[in-house]
Amino acid sequence: MIVKTKAILLHHVRYSDNSLIVHFYTREYGRLSVMVKGISSRKGSTKYTYFQPLYIFDLEIYHYENREIHNLKELNLSYIPRNIPADIRRSSIAMFMGELLNNIIREEDVNLALYTFIESSVISLDEMVEGISNFHLWFLVTLTAYAGIGPSSSPASGCYFDMLSGQFTSDPPMNPDYLEPGFAALLNRLLKATAGELADIHLTGEERTGLLNQMVRYYQLHLPGIRHIKSLQVLKEIFR
Repeated sequence: MIVKTKAILLHHVRYSDNSLIVHFYTREYGRLSVMVKGISSRKGSTKYTYFQPLYIFDLEIYHYENREIHNLKELNLSYIPRNIPADIRRSSIAMFMGELLNNIIREEDVNLALYTFIESSVISLDEMVEGISNFHLWFLVTLTAYAGIGPSSSPASGCYFDMLSGQFTSDPPMNPDYLEPGFAALLNRLLKATAGELADIHLTGEERTGLLNQMVRYYQLHLPGIRHIKSLQVLKEIFR
C-alpha cells in the first residue's frame, strides 16, 4: 500500500553501496524503518545530502503491514533548514537530539503530540537567534513529559530533586541520585520555560555540563537500555 506522511529523520545506516536503511519518526505511523535505494545515482547522491539528523520530510512509501522495513517511493524536504547545517552549535545539538530520540523511541505507536513537539523544536533550533547554548538542556527537560518520565515543576525554592522518584523534596533524598538545590532550581526553571525564554537563562560552562550529565543520568534511570550517546562529548566541548 502506498502511503504519504510527514517524517523526521532519526538515524540512518548504510545497507549497501547503493542503499540506506533510514529510521524515521512519522506523523501518521510512528517509528518506521525505510529502505532508500539508488543513492549512488546522480539524483540519489544529491538527495543523500538530505539525510541529516532531524531533517523533516514529506514521504511517500510502500508500507507493508507485516514487515519491519518499508520501501521509499518519493521524498522531499518539508522544511529546509537555513542555519542548522552551517552552524556547528546547532548541527551538534541536532545530532544529539537525533541520537537521543533514536534511543528512546522504539515503538511504532503513533504519538501526535510527540511528533509535533519534535518538529516544532527543530524549527525553533533553526530559527532562534539567542539562547542556542541552552537549547539541548531545554529539549532534554521538556522531552521528559513526552517520554512519560516528566517531573512536575515545584513552587517551592531551595529544594532538592530526587531523580529516582522524579520529585522535588525539601530534604536531601536517602539515595545518591539527586540534584543539589542549585541544579534542582535550574531544572525547575527549565520545566517552566519556553524555547523563546532560553536567552534569559545565563549559565557557566560547568553548570551546563553538570546539568547535561545529570539529565542523561535521569533518562538512564527511568528508561533502561539507553545506549551510550556518542554525541554527548561533542556538546560538552562546544558549550563548555
